Amino acid sequence: MPSDILERRGIRRHDTRTFTLASGKDVELPIGHAWITVEDRTTPTIIVFGEKQGQTLLGAYALEGLSLAADPVNERLVPVARLNAF
Repeated sequence: MPSDILERRGIRRHDTRTFTLASGKDVELPIGHAWITVEDRTTPTIIVFGEKQGQTLLGAYALEGLSLAADPVNERLVPVARLNAF
């Protein structure tokens, strides 16, 4: 999420992680933790502090926590019946 939005909401930076962008470039970005809600599902998740005015994206970690998956054909989120345990 854009860092300015997270800061206004009181989300604190706890650590940094290295992420690989679609271009193949590695970037180190700060992360925090927050509760998110999508429709009627709520979960704690890792939040990445992105560039101001940047895109807001739901990552795989958040989607798994919400038991949702992306349906790219119909451009929507769909419930996942079960999660894999390792």
